[in-house]
Amino acid sequence: MRQVFIRELDAYTPPELSQKLDVSLERAKQFIEMLTTLGVLKLKNGSDSQELKTIYEEEGLRGKYQFVYVGLAICDELVLVVYPKYFRKRQPTFEQIRQVLRAIRKSSGGISQMAALTEEGLRQNDKVALMLALLEMYGEYGIYTNHQKEYEINGSGAISWDRTINFHHPHLKNGKPVYLEYETGKLTQDNSDYVTRLHKSVLTECSKFMEKSGLADLLALDPIELSDEPVEDFGEKPFIDYQLERESSVQFITWKQELLVMLRRYINDDEAFVESNNITCLGTSSFYHIWEEGCKIAFDDMAGRRLSKLPIKLPSGLREQRDEKLIEIIPSPKWYVYDGEGFRLSGESDTLIPDIVTLWGEGDSADTFAILDAKYYSPSLKGKPRNVPDLGSITKQYLYQSAYKELIKNCGFDHVVNAFLVPCEDEDMRLAGKVEFLDVFEQMPEPFTNDVKMWLVPVEKIWDCYLENKSMGMEEIRRLSE
Repeated sequence: MRQVFIRELDAYTPPELSQKLDVSLERAKQFIEMLTTLGVLKLKNGSDSQELKTIYEEEGLRGKYQFVYVGLAICDELVLVVYPKYFRKRQPTFEQIRQVLRAIRKSSGGISQMAALTEEGLRQNDKVALMLALLEMYGEYGIYTNHQKEYEINGSGAISWDRTINFHHPHLKNGKPVYLEYETGKLTQDNSDYVTRLHKSVLTECSKFMEKSGLADLLALDPIELSDEPVEDFGEKPFIDYQLERESSVQFITWKQELLVMLRRYINDDEAFVESNNITCLGTSSFYHIWEEGCKIAFDDMAGRRLSKLPIKLPSGLREQRDEKLIEIIPSPKWYVYDGEGFRLSGESDTLIPDIVTLWGEGDSADTFAILDAKYYSPSLKGKPRNVPDLGSITKQYLYQSAYKELIKNCGFDHVVNAFLVPCEDEDMRLAGKVEFLDVFEQMPEPFTNDVKMWLVPVEKIWDCYLENKSMGMEEIRRLSE
């Protein structure tokens, strides 16, 4: 299969996409229609949110189709590889693409579920998604097998006393029966079983397709060669379906029942495999959410931890709240109803929810309180700021600090960090700039901060942490307090 690499948020007219994909204009228009339906493309109409603005000049983009998606889109002999927008200097390496796909795979809960991550949703019976699901199930459970109970004389298995007593004569010793030979049972696999052979054949066929398409390399799939029998040799579709249905009626193990359903779909959905207007997508139109997840792990988010589990010594005034979570001590707005004579408390409404709240220090004596917000932007501060957090995001960062003001003062923190985290392709973290809003928010004394820094964070380190479920080293994290 032919692979074409496209950067997320790049925008094309139909003729430009035709040239990029090296297909006819008519075929490019078909791709546009299908990809727009699936949520991979979006028509630029001049009213996009800040998240969808490109790093390039906005002039001339109106009326173009923009890729609002990260992942793979497969149709015919073409594989579109849409890579994240933070790769601004060069096209990512093969290993970097693979790392991104692994992050999407982890966030989705499995490689086969990557086909259902666009906001509009995709069909779950796509052939490639089904093939990936079969390969994933094989990796977890192995080959479908039926075991047979066999018996042998004086074997190493458990003794079957019923068969021993029925088929063997005892010898008497001191009036007690002694058996010189006994029957033992063992379970053996029936490798000639029809479904077992079919399962091996289907897995081999799926693996060969993944190798031929290049998806095996992109998704880090190991080759599987279990059979030299083509699926066609197992009979016509109705016959194969009958055999699988008959097997389902006597199978009561859950994963095997699910596998039989998938095999029936695979056999009966053969037309979808060759249909020229069928696109399978493996990726997400919500990559910003995965960036947020990665930053939470890499920067050791503690918002969900109880106060008693934080690396601080709680002052006496907070000990009654020791079982509350750090996120729960933020006050909520209180609503009051006017009853004609005065105001009566009606209840509380939803409150502020920061992205990442974490504490830095040694042992149980943290000295830095950090409030971080992961933003999947590609900012530019040269000239007029573009693609930067909007007013609402800036205001919230100031409000988060205010919400934790009493905790910060009572626990004696030396520093407060307030920062946006945006992705970059560099190897090291670096400061990009800061934003102030002091004409509205009152200037606060130390240890509080009066600005919100913007840090460029190396994506490969974030994905390493996310995939291995670990935080970055404290030395690197504390650079945010510089």
